[in-house]
Amino acid sequence: MMMMRAMMIRREEAAKVAVATAAVAKANKIENPMETLVAFSKFERNGVTATVECVRSGALSASDVEWAYSLTRDNMRDQYIGGGWGWNDHDKRDEIFDERAWFIVARSAVDQQPLGFVDFRFDVDEQMEVLYVYEIQLEKDARRKGLGRFLMQLAQLIAAKAAMQKVVATVFKVNAPSMKFFLQTLKFDYDESSPCAVDPANPDEYTHEIVSKRLRPQTAPAAAPSGGASAS
Repeated sequence: MMMMRAMMIRREEAAKVAVATAAVAKANKIENPMETLVAFSKFERNGVTATVECVRSGALSASDVEWAYSLTRDNMRDQYIGGGWGWNDHDKRDEIFDERAWFIVARSAVDQQPLGFVDFRFDVDEQMEVLYVYEIQLEKDARRKGLGRFLMQLAQLIAAKAAMQKVVATVFKVNAPSMKFFLQTLKFDYDESSPCAVDPANPDEYTHEIVSKRLRPQTAPAAAPSGGASAS
């Protein structure tokens, strides 16, 4: 009886993975994730005016690649090392610019210099189809202007329109501003796969948490936040 139950569970899990894999494959065939989100192609708030686009990693220019990597390294290297994950330039480049990666990039409307980006993938995580945020990085002068929230709102809309079940991100616990941003500003929750949920008795054993937000797929074009394509 127990063996039959175990087989049924394995079949159910395999079926879930198959469905999620098919959903991810379909999402990755989308030519332009922002096609019905044109209202989000411009951000204007708190002295920042920017254009926004979503492209595959392979469509980034060489200068954009170097900028995105340098910004990530400058912002995250110490956290990776301090968190016990270590830092390897080659491995991190491979991860950021994986052929499956998409980039939401914000550029100054004045001189087209990049201001920030979200690096994400459509992926299967815990038997679910998800949009996994690998990086969200902003230039110092573009922070606390509402741009990060705007880019993440856009990522959530892209995920919903691609029929993903949730948006997921990994955050270092030492990065208090980032934890606050996800949990309070964006209203994410600790994911069921996060260390605090899986092993709550040993919080000191982990230097990161996994946060997520469940989604309802949208079929109608979304409107930009009030006051134009901006976020508070």
